[in-house]
Amino acid sequence: MNSARFNRSPQHTFRKPLDVLGSLSRAAVPLPPGRRRHSSASSIDDADADADAGANTNTNTNSSDVERHALMDGRRSHATHTSQAELQPPVPLIDLGSHSGSRSTSPYPRSRSAVPSDDDGDDGDDDDDYGPASSIRPLVGRRGGRAARGLLRPGGLGHFLFGTWAGWQLWVALLVFWLGGCSFGLLLMNRFTMLTGVYKFPFPLACTYAQLAIAHALLVAVSALTRALARPLRWLGLAAAVAPALPAAPAAPRRPSPPSRAPWPSQGAGGIAGGGLFEFDLAVARHVLPLALVFALRVLLSNFSFAHVSPYAPLPTYQLARIAITPLAIVFSCILNSENLSGSSLSAALVATLNLLFATIRSNVRVTWESIVAGVLSSFFVALYPILLLRTYRVILAGLVPQGDVLAAHPASADHVANREETRAFYRTLHYTSLLTLLILTPVVLVFGDLGHIYHNIPFLDVPFFWAMMLFGGMGAWAVFAGTLLMVKATSPLSTTFVAVPRTAFQLAMINLGKIPAPSWVGVILCWISSVWFLVARRDEGRSRERLKLEGR
Repeated sequence: MNSARFNRSPQHTFRKPLDVLGSLSRAAVPLPPGRRRHSSASSIDDADADADAGANTNTNTNSSDVERHALMDGRRSHATHTSQAELQPPVPLIDLGSHSGSRSTSPYPRSRSAVPSDDDGDDGDDDDDYGPASSIRPLVGRRGGRAARGLLRPGGLGHFLFGTWAGWQLWVALLVFWLGGCSFGLLLMNRFTMLTGVYKFPFPLACTYAQLAIAHALLVAVSALTRALARPLRWLGLAAAVAPALPAAPAAPRRPSPPSRAPWPSQGAGGIAGGGLFEFDLAVARHVLPLALVFALRVLLSNFSFAHVSPYAPLPTYQLARIAITPLAIVFSCILNSENLSGSSLSAALVATLNLLFATIRSNVRVTWESIVAGVLSSFFVALYPILLLRTYRVILAGLVPQGDVLAAHPASADHVANREETRAFYRTLHYTSLLTLLILTPVVLVFGDLGHIYHNIPFLDVPFFWAMMLFGGMGAWAVFAGTLLMVKATSPLSTTFVAVPRTAFQLAMINLGKIPAPSWVGVILCWISSVWFLVARRDEGRSRERLKLEGR
């Protein structure tokens, strides 16, 4: 008994591990005739039982020993072959023999458009779809027909303008022409109203107040118009242009406070920003008050300088007094806005300003000190206004966004088009700036506006043509007021301020019907060439900035 058990124990000890490794491949091991082969579904215990039955028989012949050694060697070789085969991949990674001339698969994911389109298919072997190479045009396909076909679909115009690189450049170009053209038209209306014609109204304070009041009324009317056209605007993808119809939901207070009734002016709906015609929130007004002060001084001093220029050369004198606007904007952008300007942008801006100075300066021209002083003082507020406007807009936007939410930083993202918080912040900035400016100027006009003199000595207050000129001036003020905020959001405060440089050179030649000296023509042409240089430099900077943003993601 003991001897039999002693003889079986080493056999079980060394055979079980080998049976575990070889049980999955018994069919591959050749067996002598007469030996029953186990099926692949048999367990390891069946193999042990079969081995025990063979061990208990006392038929230890030479043939059985040879059979056992052959079985053990076959199991060892098959186990070794199986362990090596598991480390090899079933398909070779690179077949250099059969695909020597083809391109291997790129390990980088293919970049797709952020907005799904039915035209998105296999782009073939376009190298621009791989990796950082497509970050220059992050949302634009290589084929230009895709954006053109998408314009006829719901949301196609908004996606083209705000979701493609070409559309975004077109949007900025439209804003540049809008802001420059409306500023030129406003200048013409002020010239007709205060300096020329039969119905001259040389009262800059009262004229400024009337234009701002008309601009505020137009803001209310345009906001109501966007709500009436909400459905077609959303179909075009311009949902961000629809003014909010209801007031913003109040934020949850950190500490419970007793219920208090809202003041009368803040009740209601509609208006400009959705909070009613006389919406007024003290916390928001406190943030907008510095901007309203700067805007009031900017408009008032500019009109005062224009109304008191020399009658012999009104426009060159006015422009010469405000020639330092662009250098001041560069200084304020670097100090207050922490903007890093490239050498190309800085050189182009300064060269364009210097050429405008050469085109504007005149000899033997009488000037008035009131116009010069008012023009120099207005230059500070004109250069400071876009920076403070963008900062105030961001503060209002931060107060509307719930805590924890992050807005898309890229201006051409799809979420940017329909962002309700940005739309409400845009209209709220316009509403509070315009309303606070009127509240600031009202007592000034009542005290220093010469209302009594205007009422008793101006005989054309009942003439429709005079009020038509005032209406056109108010429309120009509204267009410049709203377009400045759009331009600041789309580009930067410095680019918004620089738009006045080529526009000033253009209006210098157009108002005088081309009858300017030859040196002035040279200055105008060089100013426009420098402006194109500035445009290309800022475009390349914006392109590099967006590429870095996309690569950082």
